[in-house]
Amino acid sequence: EIAPTYFFGPPRIWESILTSVMLRVEDAAAPKRALVHFFLRLAQDIERKRLGRQSVPVWQRLLYPLGSLLVYGPLKDNLGFSRVRRAYTAGEAIGPEIFLFFRGLGINVKQLYGMTEASVFVTIQRDGDVRLDTVGTPITDVEIRISDAGEVLFRSPGVFQGYAKNPEATRQTLDGGWIHSGDAGFLDRDGHLVIIDRAKDVSRLADGTMFAPKFIENKLKFSPYVREAVCIGQARPCVAAFINIDLAAVGNWAERRNIAYTSYGDLAQKPEVYELIRGEVERVNASLAEDEILRGAQVKRFLILHKELDPDDEEITRTRKVRRGYIAQKYAALIDALYSGQDRVQVEAKVTYEDGRTGTMRADVVIRDVGAPVRVAR
Repeated sequence: EIAPTYFFGPPRIWESILTSVMLRVEDAAAPKRALVHFFLRLAQDIERKRLGRQSVPVWQRLLYPLGSLLVYGPLKDNLGFSRVRRAYTAGEAIGPEIFLFFRGLGINVKQLYGMTEASVFVTIQRDGDVRLDTVGTPITDVEIRISDAGEVLFRSPGVFQGYAKNPEATRQTLDGGWIHSGDAGFLDRDGHLVIIDRAKDVSRLADGTMFAPKFIENKLKFSPYVREAVCIGQARPCVAAFINIDLAAVGNWAERRNIAYTSYGDLAQKPEVYELIRGEVERVNASLAEDEILRGAQVKRFLILHKELDPDDEEITRTRKVRRGYIAQKYAALIDALYSGQDRVQVEAKVTYEDGRTGTMRADVVIRDVGAPVRVAR
């Protein structure tokens, strides 16, 4: 049998794998589903304690080998990860829950941080020194400092000489041998680099609370039911969110509950689906409440978009990075509705089909407040 010993994938790949796993788990019989969920929670709890340098209770250490026999081992084998010795992720921030999920299975996945302008990577997590919220420490001969504006700067022998035939871009990026990364972050007390978000995207709410949209979006996308999320909040009284449901995962969930639907747009506006997603938003809010810096940036209102964000419609890039400026312009009416207290809004959007044709989509989009936790049958 052929299986990789080294594996590299950006966060989107790990998210897709996680979604496929959770889909299969939800399709299993109730006893098996309960067993898998129990051991997955156990593994993530153990890994969280290990990364936080906390002691792991004896009963958890004793149960882990049983989980390895019944769940982790078979799952890794099914995914083709049974021989992986090292795995890495980079390209953008990975959600901490996703990171914990795979490390909990016993997959030695680590984060690294780099840019083409740096001749590959700048920092890397080393075995025995992996932390949940950092991208590791600088590699040999790399220096890192944080600008007064909070931007990550670095220099090394591998720094590029400039952009071909573009001296202006070179001047903006390369300053006295230091590269302006465009990322906001800080160095912790042990020299680990923490990346918060793209510097241009980090802002504050109207009350001064830090707002890091990508950080919140990654937490939302840990849910197998959420394919994409866009958070809004700069200079606003609270955080609101656009949600794209995962059609395969939510469609499977709906079919098992005999909820009929005809299309993505129809499924997205079902009351039952809104209750499902509200539960996922509340899970994220509970996590944010434990963060001293971001506890004031909990999601207060959300809507489920009537269509999937699409590169052909210029809403996201081909690597599925959100184009925030374009979305803010295209969906200005939806953003206004989120902050004006409306409970629904009529929308009309231009869509581009795969063959290049364009059309218009009309929908009645529901808006929900996030309040007390809602329990949804899973």
